[in-house]
Amino acid sequence: MADEESNYKVEYLDCAEDAPEEERVFTWIARAGKARVTYNSGAVYEGEFNDEKMKHGQGKYTWMAASEEEGVEEQVVSATYEGEYKDGKRDGVGTMTYPNGDVYTGEWKESKMHGVGTYKYKASDDIYSGAYVEGLKEGAGTYEFGKCKSKLDGTWEGGTFKEGEWQFKDAGSYVGTFAKDGQPIGPGKYNFLTATGDLITQEGAYEPDGEVPEAAEGEEAELPPRKWVGVPVK
Repeated sequence: MADEESNYKVEYLDCAEDAPEEERVFTWIARAGKARVTYNSGAVYEGEFNDEKMKHGQGKYTWMAASEEEGVEEQVVSATYEGEYKDGKRDGVGTMTYPNGDVYTGEWKESKMHGVGTYKYKASDDIYSGAYVEGLKEGAGTYEFGKCKSKLDGTWEGGTFKEGEWQFKDAGSYVGTFAKDGQPIGPGKYNFLTATGDLITQEGAYEPDGEVPEAAEGEEAELPPRKWVGVPVK
């Protein structure tokens, strides 16, 4: 989400309480320091600015939006970011609460999720904890599904689970590679838990189930349906 950057009122918060208004209130960023900036959209930033008059250091940005409640004309909080800024961008460690209720807490770089963090999905109660690169899941991470409590634990690439273990709650796991559609593909193995708590392993592979679709010229081929072909457990 972008910050609102035009048409605003600036009130410096690091002045003496009895400082005259011409030292405290401006319609531009007058100097480095701590200030509260109120934009015409209703958005508010309260935090630090550097000598280049950019957000820099600790700060909180609050986005506002019209209320969806019938008969309510006042604006309500739409989203917030509280954490570190560098040269006008979210950079460092901070927490973003999105308009849909999702919450990310972790590292940022140039206003994108970058580094290690935790993302909580409001609608599904899913949680991802791990690495990001330029806003996408990339590297080591764990994704827990809120409803079934199963987990994907392993390596992510371009926002997609690539390789690792799919852990089923109280029912063993699957270890292998995964395709861009999020489903297993190629060689892998299942680890089954029996009723007595014993672990049984079955190796095998997810192979194409039927004909492999051909790609139209200039388009990427669709992934074929797959079926599990396992080696009999001895």
